[in-house]
Amino acid sequence: MKATALFLTIIITTVVTTGCWDNLDLERRALVLGTAVDLLSVENGSQQNEQIELTLEMPILRRMAARSSGGGGGGGGGGGDEKELPTWQLTLTGLTVDEAISNAATRSERRIFLGHQKVIIIGEKLARRHNLMEVLDFWPRNREGYLAITVLLTDGRAGDLFTAQPKFARSVSMFLQEQSERQLRTSRFIKHNLSDLIATVNAGRDILIARAALVKGKDAPELQVSGTGVIKEGKLVGWLNPAETQAAVWVSGEFKGGEILALPIPELARILSLKLNKIKADVHPQFTGEGVSMAIKLDINADITETMGNRSPLGAKDLPLIESQAGEEIKQRVQQVVGRLQREYQADVLGFGHKIEQSNPRLWENIKNNWRQIFMQMPVSVDVKIKIRHTGMVS
Repeated sequence: MKATALFLTIIITTVVTTGCWDNLDLERRALVLGTAVDLLSVENGSQQNEQIELTLEMPILRRMAARSSGGGGGGGGGGGDEKELPTWQLTLTGLTVDEAISNAATRSERRIFLGHQKVIIIGEKLARRHNLMEVLDFWPRNREGYLAITVLLTDGRAGDLFTAQPKFARSVSMFLQEQSERQLRTSRFIKHNLSDLIATVNAGRDILIARAALVKGKDAPELQVSGTGVIKEGKLVGWLNPAETQAAVWVSGEFKGGEILALPIPELARILSLKLNKIKADVHPQFTGEGVSMAIKLDINADITETMGNRSPLGAKDLPLIESQAGEEIKQRVQQVVGRLQREYQADVLGFGHKIEQSNPRLWENIKNNWRQIFMQMPVSVDVKIKIRHTGMVS
C-alpha cells in the first residue's frame, strides 16, 4: 500500500472509530495538517494594530486518493505529474489564534479539525516580538490538540512555506514533519515538539528550534530544514547556521549518529569524509576561588568513508595525523558556537546553568539572578578526542 493510501486509511479509521468531538463525520471536517502563524500589521486610520495571521494547510482527500490510485509517486509518473499539491490553504486573521480559527466558519463549509496536525511554523516577526508561550497557548488548551506536534521557525513569513512544491510528499506539512525526523542522518537542525518547548521555556531555560526555509528549485520553490533559531526567554533573538547547529548538537548530547565531516588533509594531499558514529559529551562545571568555568570533553568514534585526491592507500601511520586534525576542526567549531552564544546572544541554549544547578545548588541560588552576565564572561574549555575505528582500504 502506498504511503498516501496508508495515511488516508489512518485518518479515516481514526476519525470514524473514535467517535470524538461532536460525532462529526469525515465529510464535514476540514483536517488541518499544518499551521503557519504570523504577525500581521493592520492599518486602522492613523494607527497600526497587530493581529495573528494563520495559514492552514488541509488535504483535499478525494484528490489525494485519486493521486494514490493513479500510481503517482510525487516526483514520478501518474498523479505525480500534477503541478499542484492536493491541498487547500486557508488564511485567517484575528486578535488571537482561537478567534482566527473561529473565523473559518465564514470561509469554509466544513469545521476545522486539528486532531491530525503535523507541524506548527512560526514566522520570524512574530517569534521576535512575542513570547512563544503566548503564541502557542491555544494548542495545549484545545481538546483536539496534542503535544507531539513538531514546532519550526522560519526567517520570514511562515505562510509562504505553503507555496512550496515538494516532489514526493503530498503536502508541505507532511514533508516538514518527515524531514524533521532525519536526525539519525544529520545534526544540521534540532527537532523539538510542542511538549519540549513548553517544558523548557516554562522552566526558564533557553532552547534551539529548527529552521525551515524556502529555497530556489528548478520549477518551483522547495523546502529545506536546516539551522536553528535561538530562543532566549521565550523569544527569538537570532539564528545559528547549519555548521554552528551541528557543533551545538555535539555538545548538547542530542547527537543521533551518522554525521559526515569533510576534512581536508593538506599533508596527505587529499580530502576525507569522516562518519561520526558516536559522540560521548561530558559537560561539567569547575569551581574555583575565582568563580566557575565550564569544561567540555568530547570522545568521538569515527569511520573513514571516502577519500579524494591522492590515490595511494592510507597507512596506519597516517591515522594519528587524521585524528589530530579532525579533533582540532571540531574543537574550533565548538569554540566558535559557544563564543557566539555567550557574547552575541547571551543565550544558554546548551544548558550550562542547569549543569551548575545540578552540581552545586547552593552556588546556583547565589548566581542565578546574574546568570546572563556570568554566562557571557565564563571561561569554557574544549577538549576533543577522536578514534578512527574503520578506515576502509588500508595498506
